[in-house]
Amino acid sequence: KELAKDHEVWVEYGIQSVYDETLEAINRGHSVANIKEWILRTKAYGLNVCGHLIFGLPGETQEMMLDSVTASIEWKVDSLKIHPMYVTNNTALAADYKKGKFVPITEEAYIDTLIKTFKMLPEDIMIQRVTAGIDDASLLAPEWCRNKHTQMKHIRNALLKEGLVY
Repeated sequence: KELAKDHEVWVEYGIQSVYDETLEAINRGHSVANIKEWILRTKAYGLNVCGHLIFGLPGETQEMMLDSVTASIEWKVDSLKIHPMYVTNNTALAADYKKGKFVPITEEAYIDTLIKTFKMLPEDIMIQRVTAGIDDASLLAPEWCRNKHTQMKHIRNALLKEGLVY
């Protein structure tokens, strides 16, 4: 609390999802109750909280992704960093992807979920990130995550069509 009086202090939490079954499936090592408690305690100390969300996690629907946004709003996070789930080589998810057990989120579905997120958020919650990607040989899928600049162009254009500014 003392540090927050004279300094701007941010604590970032990897919320990722507000579904325990998703968190367990991706081996997060925490529950929704844990992350909620940590965020509320951090806020009680007067510190700023940035929550990280991943859209397109295995088994998640758009409704589930938006539930994670709703919970973040209810927990009073100060900002969000959002990015799509992508598959890299030599991971458990890569094995599922190769067997057809995991289908990555499409760029269109990701952008649609972002637009819905922007429309839900109160003005006092900042968006610090809306994309992530990897531009080397370790990326298996989706291909659209290979170039962040192209992602940002598509996201900005879609947001502008909706009258939203990022």
